[in-house]
Amino acid sequence: IARAIARRPRLLLLDEPLSALDDDMRRKLQDYLLRIQQHYHLTTLLVSHHLPEIFRLADTVIDLEKGRIKRQGSPSEVFAGNLNAPFNSTGTIIDLTPAESGILVRIDCAGAVISLTIPPAKAASLRLGQQVTITSTLLNPEIH
Repeated sequence: IARAIARRPRLLLLDEPLSALDDDMRRKLQDYLLRIQQHYHLTTLLVSHHLPEIFRLADTVIDLEKGRIKRQGSPSEVFAGNLNAPFNSTGTIIDLTPAESGILVRIDCAGAVISLTIPPAKAASLRLGQQVTITSTLLNPEIH
């Protein structure tokens, strides 16, 4: 990225540049990309299938299907019907606290703390420091 920017392009094309990274490194590089865009006033064309990344980095989304534009607009407009599509995030359990309706589990996901209340039977196998994957739709998060 640094070599590309040194040439002072008007357009930066990035094809899935963060897809092979863990969540923590992905978030750090997203911050870096945002700073680069703002500092250099750089238009960036970013190809991504990672919905949280698209919402974080994109002003405009173009959804392609078989090489043709299917939808275009803000992330919220384009993905309004997909907000219940599943996404995954990994993290570390940092707290397990009994609550009135189950066990409150706090998970550190790349610096963001996600809190979920789950049934005691499902929480029985969880331990502090354990790495877990959160599979979630907007309405139904689950820990694996």
